[in-house]
Amino acid sequence: MDVLHIMEREGDRVVAQLPEDVDLYTTPSVSTAVNGLIDSGCCHLVLDATRTLHMDSTGVSALVGWYQRLDVIGGSLGVTGLHDGLLRMFTILGLDNVMSLTPGPAATA
Repeated sequence: MDVLHIMEREGDRVVAQLPEDVDLYTTPSVSTAVNGLIDSGCCHLVLDATRTLHMDSTGVSALVGWYQRLDVIGGSLGVTGLHDGLLRMFTILGLDNVMSLTPGPAATA
């Protein structure tokens, strides 16, 4: 099973589903997949966290890095499908100031 499941790809916009755990063990594989998407022309990335139950500091650091890469090229990063705990953590960290954070499933175009 892929660590990052591509749900939709249209032009330079990709919607991809994160795994259950985004942590020290899975983040390297997820990062490889996300960086590959950005390298291949993705400028607007929506990560669906509907299945994500746990994200540690490694995962959060990766999100910040992806945001920075996309911001430099005029792109955007959104995370959707966040359960209350992750949404609260991201808001406390101030990530709501730099990326779109929404509860519920990913919106499709």
